[in-house]
Amino acid sequence: MMYAWPAPESRSRRRRPATVVVGAALALVLAIAAGTYMTGSGQVPPTSGSGSVTIYGPKAASLDPAIQSDAGSAQVVSQLFESLTAIDAAGSVRPALADRWQTTNSGTRIEFHLRPGLVFSNGTKLVASDVVSSWLRVLNPTKPSQLASLLDDVVGARAYREGTGQKSAVGLSSVGVDQVVVDLATPASDFAAIVSSSTLAVVPTSIDTDAALLTPRGFVGSGAYTLSGLSDTETTMTANAHYWDGSPAIKTIHLLNDIGGKSPVSEFQSGNLDYTPISLIDASWIAYDKTLGPSLRVERSPSVEFYGFDSSRPPFSDVHVRRAFQMGIDWHRMVDLLSDPLIVPATGMVPLGVPGHSATDFGPVFDLAKAKAELTAAGYENGVGFPKITLITGGAWADEGIVRQLHDNLGIDIGYEALDGASYNERLLSDPPAFWEMDWVADYPGANDFLGLLLGTGKTNNFGRWSSIEFDAATGQALSAGDQTSVQKGFDRAQAVVQDQAPVIPVDYGGGFSLASPKLLGAVPNGQGLVRFAGLSWASGA
Repeated sequence: MMYAWPAPESRSRRRRPATVVVGAALALVLAIAAGTYMTGSGQVPPTSGSGSVTIYGPKAASLDPAIQSDAGSAQVVSQLFESLTAIDAAGSVRPALADRWQTTNSGTRIEFHLRPGLVFSNGTKLVASDVVSSWLRVLNPTKPSQLASLLDDVVGARAYREGTGQKSAVGLSSVGVDQVVVDLATPASDFAAIVSSSTLAVVPTSIDTDAALLTPRGFVGSGAYTLSGLSDTETTMTANAHYWDGSPAIKTIHLLNDIGGKSPVSEFQSGNLDYTPISLIDASWIAYDKTLGPSLRVERSPSVEFYGFDSSRPPFSDVHVRRAFQMGIDWHRMVDLLSDPLIVPATGMVPLGVPGHSATDFGPVFDLAKAKAELTAAGYENGVGFPKITLITGGAWADEGIVRQLHDNLGIDIGYEALDGASYNERLLSDPPAFWEMDWVADYPGANDFLGLLLGTGKTNNFGRWSSIEFDAATGQALSAGDQTSVQKGFDRAQAVVQDQAPVIPVDYGGGFSLASPKLLGAVPNGQGLVRFAGLSWASGA
């Protein structure tokens, strides 16, 4: 999904961060790791210690699981709607609406068994047919979800979403009230993890005919919380008394989307926030502050920032041009100059901590001589005659440096344009620019979410329209492999193809900082970079 959570003060790399000296950044990480904080002034942050928690975070672009596609929306949607599985803080797959599942037919059939007595938040029964209808909505050929490719391994799913197949041919079926059967075209070892995506959460069958179901007035969901208030400044959620795991400990979540331009740190100190993202600038002094230091959290993100090309038309249909851009820009140096200890050069498309991340470095290598040779091979020696193109992004930190290096290193002058988030996402889906950028955070903790889902032939998020038989075969080999060594070999082979063919250029892996009340338990992002509010609670005596 597109990278958008948390709020801009912390991890949004679409805004250029202020300069911080390298020494201070390194000292910050060392201080946090050691758990030591220098004495400093500051007010003790009060904690609400009640049945409510106030969080500074995003307002969802959509509350419909099938429509939402960015990480900010997923943070909200995942509290209101539940899927069959969930991901914990260690990145492991856990039972959710399904209490167990089993794989048969040599890995091509998976059977999920729902927990007994499941109901939606209004008390109506939640049964297996609701799961099937929810997933078919994601594939709806008249308006497929941006993340519909998550189900491409299901028999007939891709043909249905592309309008060439029938709904009845899709390998999704319900048996009785508690069994969901999924038939796969090929073995998919990660399907139980895929199911954890908020896109595949279960919704009422009447959601498309009753608009009130997504409003505070008539909301009906399957998650730990219900929607009780929605305004321009706050999303309010109330504990779902019918939640399968019991009503959450925190009864009310106040998700503030706007704090009126005030500092998140000062609002935290004043007791108006219990959990909030903060900037590196603030984290650099808070790490040494005796009072606020214990509240500081370092949060790695399962995300990668990458630049890509429209490989379907000139000039980037020529692999020599793509390689010239890959090797003619010193990507690693630009990341290092950020002096942000949590943003590190990417060594491939699969982020740190995600299963399938490789020990081999598949990142871009700066080699100006080779870059110039590739450009000459494409017919543009010293950049002469290179067609006019425009780099269009959502406003990424590296944009200006890229434009400058292309001019200085390769003699190529390109245009540049930054769009707002919604307009940019629509542009990627409808008419991808020749040269573009994306931050991608895990839909589920698996290598294929960053490889096959983004670069596989015909996938809904393959914005560059690249196609490689060798790449598709490699990811297919990884997903159908029976042992972890073979899985890793398959994904490594896929990444080697990406490094050689350069349809995209992985630039960095990210992370951020937050403040959480020391007495607030469970405020830890999971393997999808999302905090599950159902796991929050106040420490005894708070």
